[in-house]
Amino acid sequence: MTRKNIKYIMILGSLLINPFVISAQQNMTREERVKALEQVKAEEQKASKLNTTALPDLSEGESSLELPPLSVFLDAVTENATVKKARSQVEQIKNEYRMEKRNWLNYFRLNGSYSYGKYNVLSNNSDEYTPMYQTTMSSAQHTFNVGASLSVGIGDLVNRPLKLKSYRYNIEQLQYSQDEVMEERKLKILEAYNSVTEQLATIKAKAETAALYNAQMKILEYNFINGTLDISTLAIERARRTGAVTTYEESRVALHNSIILLEMLTNVKIIKDK
Repeated sequence: MTRKNIKYIMILGSLLINPFVISAQQNMTREERVKALEQVKAEEQKASKLNTTALPDLSEGESSLELPPLSVFLDAVTENATVKKARSQVEQIKNEYRMEKRNWLNYFRLNGSYSYGKYNVLSNNSDEYTPMYQTTMSSAQHTFNVGASLSVGIGDLVNRPLKLKSYRYNIEQLQYSQDEVMEERKLKILEAYNSVTEQLATIKAKAETAALYNAQMKILEYNFINGTLDISTLAIERARRTGAVTTYEESRVALHNSIILLEMLTNVKIIKDK
């Protein structure tokens, strides 16, 4: 029960126990009863404007709204940013693991060289009858060299199996983390889905109750104006009607918030834009 309803009942109680108010009610004319009723409505309307929460209209009304199957929302969990981040981390470690497995190629070295040029050879010649003289020989030559070598670090060779095993463990742990993130996200989606389903199941009954009180209130107001109903009974019924309408509006707020939460968790649109 809200504070507004409690205050309304306290005022009502004072009316019930005050004989002067009851006597004044019996002597009221039709015009006075109409004016009193209009005043009560004005006060209620003023209070409702202060306490009303503006909500967007749901597609065809809350009672006719149908949720997609739960599997649609659970399948959408793979598109969540947190899940994508975890999956990306797994792929990154897998790539590093593949590179580490190929690091044995670094043990081998290939080398080669090539050169081309002209070579000049100077020589001094003489004999018994000929003085010293020089001769020059020039020729073009191609020179190339190709080779290979193997260099293996003992520590690297011994630790290589442990490094590969460490990568496998990291991949396994990240995959477990990814599964954990998906399970947590699915649990949140399941809770939000159950909340929306539960609220959809009850809001129709609350809407019907509020509509029934609204229809009944018209009859009671007619009887009050004609003098067949006292104001205390009317006040009691209006307080009940106010409680039913308030409960319905609070249910609409809760339903709308639950639907928005479910949409944010899954990126699945439930409330269609007009």
